[in-house]
Amino acid sequence: MITMHQLKQVMLFQLTNFNDEGVSITEETIHKDVLSDDDGLGHINSRQLYYDVIRFTLKRKGHELKEWPGFWIELTVADLAVRIL
Repeated sequence: MITMHQLKQVMLFQLTNFNDEGVSITEETIHKDVLSDDDGLGHINSRQLYYDVIRFTLKRKGHELKEWPGFWIELTVADLAVRIL
């Protein structure tokens, strides 16, 4: 199982990798400030890849996958982590 702290660290790491906007990445970073749905090819974009990687991480660590809120892109790292763990 993954802890809340570990999940947030994975989320911060992934956001840092996708950050081409120069945004400061912290637990208060809002996902839409870094991720986009029009920066790739078709359905392969930073928003979808981030979503898939975080879900994959949770599944691999033995967690039941919770439904993400439809407005998750508007949430901070801290707020989303609480909702999906």
